[in-house]
Amino acid sequence: MGLPPAQSWRWRLGFAAAWKLRTGVKVRGDVGCAGALALGRQGADQVHEEARPLQQRPKIKWRKPMKRAALLAGVMLILGIGGAVAQEKYPSKAVELIVPFAAGGSTDLGGRVLARELEAKWGVPVRIINKPGGNTVPAVSEVMRSKPDGYTMLVDGPPQSSMLETVVRNLPFKTTDRTFVAITAYTPMKFVVPYDSPFKTLKDAAEAVKKDPGTFTWTSLGGAGAQDMAFRQFFKAVDVDVRKTRAIQLKGGSEAITMTAGGHVKLGVGSYSSIAAPLDAKRIRVLAVAAPDRWPNLPNTQTTAEAGFPSIEVLYWIGISGPPNLPSEIVKVWDETLREVEKSKSFRDGMLKVGLLPLYRDAKSMAERVQKEAAQTKELYAR
Repeated sequence: MGLPPAQSWRWRLGFAAAWKLRTGVKVRGDVGCAGALALGRQGADQVHEEARPLQQRPKIKWRKPMKRAALLAGVMLILGIGGAVAQEKYPSKAVELIVPFAAGGSTDLGGRVLARELEAKWGVPVRIINKPGGNTVPAVSEVMRSKPDGYTMLVDGPPQSSMLETVVRNLPFKTTDRTFVAITAYTPMKFVVPYDSPFKTLKDAAEAVKKDPGTFTWTSLGGAGAQDMAFRQFFKAVDVDVRKTRAIQLKGGSEAITMTAGGHVKLGVGSYSSIAAPLDAKRIRVLAVAAPDRWPNLPNTQTTAEAGFPSIEVLYWIGISGPPNLPSEIVKVWDETLREVEKSKSFRDGMLKVGLLPLYRDAKSMAERVQKEAAQTKELYAR
């Protein structure tokens, strides 16, 4: 009685060992199951083809350790254990970081600083993939649908997490189903105007929108963005219905500042990374920083509280999350690596250069922050 044909080389290899276990009939072993395991498909073919009762073959003596190794290898492959043993260490190939905005904004620039640090630590490429538009839904959807193997991850933030379910109805996913990994940095939003704007203070802008909301133009990322959150807080503080104002829909923070610098809107909001160049070129001015403390790079600029609006505070954070059911071992690799990266001078200097301050918060803290911000967003957008 011979062995039945089989399609899978793993099955052929496993079957040879299982045949011996079941029948007690020795199989030819000049390659052996353990050796075939190392040789792969070719070795498996040889074992399968030559696995016959030894009564029909020249007798070959097996050493006991070799017999046990062959038997174990075959059984492991049948049970699917061999694949787990041979699993490669993560990461072993290029990692993609999906950014839901255009290049040049805080999310993009912060993601690029982080990508360089990760490449240095892991020795594999870490690529930034920009997928702007659609209120971040297309980018987030791609990550949520991806295989949970850690090779497609999201550069996360409030617009694509805590704000999303309020801003976009009928999402194809639940925001909290993603695997939160860690927060890595943050920046407060800044209210800016064209350099030649008549507004000298944030109160000047407030008076203008109260007087004629219909002609008051401002930068929006479609509702899902720190810019939108800042403006929602601003309009609430000055008691103006946001629906009576004119929002200019844009795809990213850098585009919002470009529109502001060009005089296409009366008031804009941006992070330091997006405002730095036009600020140095004297194309825009900063009226206030939406934070409890003054920004290090703008020591002479008022906070929103100092400008008379203590209720306005928008701290934009960036972090990393992955698809649902990301294995805990992969999350652990990210967590340990990000903790190390956070301590490095090159990471801190890189983040400061693009207007972000390093801030490490683990997966639990990140999830809690998203839930808290989501409740605040829902209340604010109910107006």
